[in-house]
Amino acid sequence: MDLTESNNPQIVHAAIHSLHRVFSRLLTNGDLDAPSDQSTATAKVTLWLTGQFNNYLKRLRALLSDEEPGVQVPAFKILMTLIKTRSEYSNKMAHDLLQPVVQAVVWNRNLSTPLHKELVEKYVNAYDDLRFHFYRHTADIITKAQKSKPEMQRLAKNVFSIIEPITSMPTETAEIDEFFIEFPQIKAAIAATKKNDGNDDESAMVLGDSGLVSDEDEDESPERQTKKMEKKKAPVLQLDQHKRVFQMCWIALLKLPLSEEIYKKTLLMLHRRILPHLKEPRFLMDFLTDSYNVGGAISLLALNGLFVLITEYNLDYPDFYHKLYTLLDRDVMHVKYRSRFFRLLDIFLSSTLLPANLVAAFIKRLARLSLNAPPAASVIIVPFIYNLLRRHPSCMKMIHRNDTVGEKQDPYDFDELNPYKVQALESSLWEVQTLSQHYYANVSTLAKIFSEKFLKPKYNLEDFMDHTYSTFFKTEVERKRKREPAMAFEKPESCEWTL
Repeated sequence: MDLTESNNPQIVHAAIHSLHRVFSRLLTNGDLDAPSDQSTATAKVTLWLTGQFNNYLKRLRALLSDEEPGVQVPAFKILMTLIKTRSEYSNKMAHDLLQPVVQAVVWNRNLSTPLHKELVEKYVNAYDDLRFHFYRHTADIITKAQKSKPEMQRLAKNVFSIIEPITSMPTETAEIDEFFIEFPQIKAAIAATKKNDGNDDESAMVLGDSGLVSDEDEDESPERQTKKMEKKKAPVLQLDQHKRVFQMCWIALLKLPLSEEIYKKTLLMLHRRILPHLKEPRFLMDFLTDSYNVGGAISLLALNGLFVLITEYNLDYPDFYHKLYTLLDRDVMHVKYRSRFFRLLDIFLSSTLLPANLVAAFIKRLARLSLNAPPAASVIIVPFIYNLLRRHPSCMKMIHRNDTVGEKQDPYDFDELNPYKVQALESSLWEVQTLSQHYYANVSTLAKIFSEKFLKPKYNLEDFMDHTYSTFFKTEVERKRKREPAMAFEKPESCEWTL
């Protein structure tokens, strides 16, 4: 045991492996079981060995934050092997060993890349039972944590770095089939499930669609029967329980002081990788609405998750379009999430039942912003406005009015944040006429469509979304020229400069 305290990593490595072989044998032989009579000599030896085993586990957990990754990873592997040995021997999950390991990892001051990779790829993301218990223990640890803000931020960083790359979350009960520790009851349940799945079709052919069922079962719907069967299973085999611990962990994490980077990454993945796996997605309503009210890039990133809650879970957000209108500012034309925002904006304004003055306010604000926007944004705005006018013919008078030809004569109030009070329908789209004189040919050509008949049904906005200065430059460089451009100077016969 003293050698595990050595400053030489090679000695520590050899010592922890030697002790692992000793304690593994003691565990499987039952030599560490609590004695019934503690007064006997054998009991005293057992208690001494148990104390040494606990000291060994404590030392292994301390090595998880060692400066040498070559020590961290072997220590973690040994801990997981001991958890498996102890669990299989006692026929139940050794939570008394697993929970301290989870705690040592999430509070780790030196969570190295090799240790992180080992934990995620070979354990938490590979086995359904370990993922289940990791979520549960992590949620408990976060809930009970009461430390300084820097330490809580470290906890949030470690937990997020571990659960973000987890992609094995099941969507059906049949997907729960990979276990680090296969207890007899779990093996029996999996075998029974496979057997029942294989016999369902055969039974239906012989006995009819319903088979031989009791009158009581016949009165119950198939969904209710399935739920009753699910409740009889161990929690680790129930899909609802997996969703429950997943939800507990994420909600606990979101209550921690998150860095801006983690905050943005969470919002980016929330609608695709978090909301679908929650037992009650409505629990994130407050988080998303608060994020939406922050403003700037945070609000843009919250749009996806908020849209899912509104359309699929009946979230009521009365001021949604009011807030959406305020998000349209000059900054949004330059952020890297611009394309993502316009895709969502197109969805939000797709309904033909929206009030004309609301749609006109968005059209007019987009037109005004296009005057100062980079070409990549203007290229999106022009077809976007065209599609809105085609979808809402009542706004067409904005392009037919000729009395407003500039900002001074324009009744539209750009500084008013209420879209119903900006007087957009009383204005005109003189801005798109201005764009027809844009310095970049692609923008000016697109803007000229408003002076022609509206024969095109609509534009596919995906053709305009992902342009940047780089893509524009590449397009111009690779453009095939019919003839060489005319040069504005004559080739000099001799050099007029002397060195």
